[in-house]
Amino acid sequence: MGERTGATIIMDTAPFGHVDGGVNPAPGGLETVRSFLSLHDHPQGDDESFPPTPATLERWIRDLGLVEAGEPIADEDLVWALEVREALMTKIDENAGAPRDHDAIERLNHAAQDTGLQLCFGCEENRLHTEAGGMRGAIGRVLGTAFLADLDGSFRRLRQCQDPTCMAIFFDHSKNHSGKWCSMASCGNRNKVRKFRERERAAKAGDAVGRGSGAR
Repeated sequence: MGERTGATIIMDTAPFGHVDGGVNPAPGGLETVRSFLSLHDHPQGDDESFPPTPATLERWIRDLGLVEAGEPIADEDLVWALEVREALMTKIDENAGAPRDHDAIERLNHAAQDTGLQLCFGCEENRLHTEAGGMRGAIGRVLGTAFLADLDGSFRRLRQCQDPTCMAIFFDHSKNHSGKWCSMASCGNRNKVRKFRERERAAKAGDAVGRGSGAR
């Protein structure tokens, strides 16, 4: 199950199995944060999701233009960024009611400090600055955006899809924060069909038991 050979790289707003319906995107810059957290891999021919590899992360970074074209990215920076992502994912768990992971929060604060994250009032562009460049600078800006979204409450609408095979993160647009699926056209529909079939099987099993009792 853990074999990675021939894995398909999955990223951004069109993870495997969600191409038709699309994942509910987040507004503005928060979409980059959602996309970062939503990164995952699939072995070929398997719907089950796995955490992203460094190669998946590097492709995401380059495809979004978060580093200069051709700029080298060190392996240790990719590993560091995935650790930051893992720590930030605990905030998604917190949105779902899990207790705060103080160790993860500490790691996020240290990561922001490591990148030299700064705010710039009055700047029309690049209002979030990082002293670090390259990969670490890009992740620092992602953290800055996540921090601002945490302040205004929009981060709390980021949720993980409740399909057991899916790791996509979606923005919950529902008024009462009750969204469950990254896409109703894929995960939502698949789970509705699954529940319908389970009820149908249970009903048939109940009928069979009833007929057996009546025969006695």
